[in-house]
Amino acid sequence: MIGIFDSGSGGLTILRECTRRLPDQSFLYLGDHARAPYGDRDNKDIVNYTMEMVDGLFQHGCRLVILACNTAAAIAARTLQQDWLPAHYPDRRILGVIVPVVEALSGVRWRMPPLPVDQRGGKKTVGLFGTSKTIESQSYREEMQKHAPHCRMVEQACPGLVAAIEEGESAAALFAIIQSLAGRLLAQAPGGHIDSAVLGCTHFPLVEDLFRKALPGHVEILSQPALVADALADYIRRHPEFSTAEISPRAIRYLTTGDPAKLAHLESWLPGPGNPFEVFTPNRAG
Repeated sequence: MIGIFDSGSGGLTILRECTRRLPDQSFLYLGDHARAPYGDRDNKDIVNYTMEMVDGLFQHGCRLVILACNTAAAIAARTLQQDWLPAHYPDRRILGVIVPVVEALSGVRWRMPPLPVDQRGGKKTVGLFGTSKTIESQSYREEMQKHAPHCRMVEQACPGLVAAIEEGESAAALFAIIQSLAGRLLAQAPGGHIDSAVLGCTHFPLVEDLFRKALPGHVEILSQPALVADALADYIRRHPEFSTAEISPRAIRYLTTGDPAKLAHLESWLPGPGNPFEVFTPNRAG
C-alpha cells in the first residue's frame, strides 16, 4: 500500500485526490490525531513524531509514504530522507508535499536546473498561508529562491486555524479568522497585490471556498492536493516498483492515534462512506 501521513485530518484532502488520480492503487492513511496539530510543536518533537508515524506505515507494509503534512515535510522530510531511511529502510521512499507546489509555481521540474534568466516569466508575487512551523522553516521560500528567483513570496502564519478546522468551528467563525489572515498577508505585498496563493497546509483546502471569498477575485489559488496527486502519478510512472496496482481488490484503510469514535464527522471527507478508522499505537521514538 501507499502510505499517507498527516498530523490530523488535513491529509485526507491529499488522499481524496490521490484515489481519484490513481484509482488502481491501494492506500493506507495515518492521522496522528492524538498529538495534532504539529504547527506549534518543537522541531525535535516533529521529527520524532513523523519518524514514528512513517515507521508505523512501513511496518504495515507501505514501501512509499507521502508526508501529507506541510509542517512535517518542512521540518522532518530532509532528516528522514537523508539520514534515517538509508540506515533503516534503504528500499523505501518518503515524498513530501512542498516539491509539487514549487514545481507548479516555478514551471521547473525538481530534477531539472533552474531556468536561465532569459527564459523566466514575468515577476509575480505569491502568497503563502501555512502553520507557524512551516513559515518559520522557510522551506517554501528557500526552494522558490532556487527554482523561481523571479517570483516574490510573502508569507502569513495561521496559528489556530488548523485547530479551528479540526474542532468543527462554524463557517462564519472560520471566515472571520481567514479574512483577518488574508488582510495581513495582502498588507505585506507590494501595492497589496498578489498573483497566486498557496494554501500551505493540507487542512486549508477544506476551507478553500473561504480563502477564495477573502482574497481578491483575480488571485489564483493552487490546489496542493491535485498537484501532489499528479506528482505521485508521475513518480509511480517513473518508479513502477512502488506501484500497488497488483493488489486485488484495491484497498483503502485508515489509522489514527486518537479515538475513532471522535472522527465520525470525517465521513464526508473520505473517498468512501463510513467511519473505518482503526486505532494505531506508535512505537515511541527517542
